[in-house]
Amino acid sequence: MKRFVLISASFALFLFFTSCNNELIDDPVNNMKSENMTAKTNDNLTGFDEWGFNFKAHLFNSYLINAMLGDPAFEGMPHYRQPGLVYHGEGPQFWEDLVAQYPYFPQIMPAGLLECKLEMKWNDAMLNSKGTYPITWFDTDAWIMFKYKMNTETERWSQVRKLVSISTGDELIDGIWYNSEGQEIGKQSYYWSDTLIIKQVINTGDNMYVPAVMPDDYVCPNWVGFGNI
Repeated sequence: MKRFVLISASFALFLFFTSCNNELIDDPVNNMKSENMTAKTNDNLTGFDEWGFNFKAHLFNSYLINAMLGDPAFEGMPHYRQPGLVYHGEGPQFWEDLVAQYPYFPQIMPAGLLECKLEMKWNDAMLNSKGTYPITWFDTDAWIMFKYKMNTETERWSQVRKLVSISTGDELIDGIWYNSEGQEIGKQSYYWSDTLIIKQVINTGDNMYVPAVMPDDYVCPNWVGFGNI
């Protein structure tokens, strides 16, 4: 989420899935009750903005493209939180109009992910209730969960990804993170290689973005918890 780098049109920034017609694709995280994506109180659930962010509840639920349009990571860029610039499923014309106004946008997200939906859940150390990122995630126990889902006539896939921040003594060796005791604690992140550690990846369906853009399945062998969730 923080400090995104523009990448080529064949790469996505970050992708995860929202619950959309579970009969077509199994949701592999439905049984992870301690790590579900729901807020603790109904009051929190009323705080979603038009892009799909609920900073108070530390949740996002909308189309992936709306995360790119409304994430505070993009503050200062011309497209960031422009009034009415929100995707509601209008289709390719929305993309064409967006790119005409912001020609760089395909470097942030490819057109093929326009219909991808996303849920995110994070803790206050990752992004606080005011929608502000910290100066660093190092030694903060920050964590974030992504759930992507593509469910169209031609593509049906999902991915769940879980990441935590690095801590003192963690070391990256050949794409794998180890703690100070030499235990494997996760994989290198595609987009935050020196700040966040991939703890788990679950793929379902035929996802054309794996492994070039999105990682293969992975479960950390020494996973003893997930932040302070």
